[in-house]
Amino acid sequence: MITENSESDLYQLIYISERCSLDGDEAINDIKLQAESNNQKLNITGALLFNERYFLQYIEGELNAINSLYNTICNDPRHNNVRLLLRKEIAERDFPSWSLGVKKLLDTEENQDLLSLLNMLGQAKSVSESQLDWFKLALK
Repeated sequence: MITENSESDLYQLIYISERCSLDGDEAINDIKLQAESNNQKLNITGALLFNERYFLQYIEGELNAINSLYNTICNDPRHNNVRLLLRKEIAERDFPSWSLGVKKLLDTEENQDLLSLLNMLGQAKSVSESQLDWFKLALK
């Protein structure tokens, strides 16, 4: 039996991309405003973690919706070298109340491990789910 609160065919997609060097942090606000409106309509949730060089984003929703959004991101000039890190079916959302949560990963002493991992992921050919879990914790 399906209840109103259950979701079928729920997926999570995680990608990393290089930020366009011309875009300042004001571009992040533009992304957030556009995504909040569009994501609510498509029942997409997620979170965007970024630093001066990279975007790392978790996108959650129905498979066709997140695939379509990912294709849009791949063609967005604010992103370079977009790479899919993970796409998997999930039982529940990690970011259920965020149409798009955004967090800047500042270059502070407490963030050095995450910054190092983000820079490593930006260059890596493959990543593990456990590596990505560190970012999930940073976003929550």
